[in-house]
Amino acid sequence: MPCILYGPGVAKQARSSLSGTIRLLVPTAENAPSAIAHHVRGLQAAGRSVLYLAADRPYRQVAAQFAQAGVDVSTLHFVDVVTCMDGKVPAVRPPNTLFLPSPTMLEMMAMRIEQVTARLADPVVVVDSLNTLALYNGPSAVQEFSHYLANRLRARGVSGDFVLREGRDAASLRDQVATFTDEQLVLGVFA
Repeated sequence: MPCILYGPGVAKQARSSLSGTIRLLVPTAENAPSAIAHHVRGLQAAGRSVLYLAADRPYRQVAAQFAQAGVDVSTLHFVDVVTCMDGKVPAVRPPNTLFLPSPTMLEMMAMRIEQVTARLADPVVVVDSLNTLALYNGPSAVQEFSHYLANRLRARGVSGDFVLREGRDAASLRDQVATFTDEQLVLGVFA
């Protein structure tokens, strides 16, 4: 699997324009949130519809950080699986956001992702992050979920970007997920 450095100042072009491409995104630890925001902004600039699965941080935090980084949050679609756990679901749900009860509901996540992407033009699904899902479900269940989701997306011509952050379970998840991804992108700012 090719490893591509991707970010501001890096000229190498990722295969983001190919429908059905499944990628592993590995942001550098020191600027992971801004590297992911830059990646999403790049997908939008390429005319892609983005569905962002927020398992690492609540929708409100992700949306604020993305907006600050220049991402058009109004056209981004969210599936948030952590906000309900702390009881802070907004009284009025944002029109571009689905709140799921728990990050342990992997089947429901896959189903909602498929439902939303069926309504989008040229979609890319960004799952952030496999590590967080593994905290709640274990690495084996997350490997099965990501493999299932990757196959379903690929069969429908939908691209998928699976974020894998450095830290807990990263090495074992990388080994498991690498078997069904087309490429690996290292996201960050490189000199």
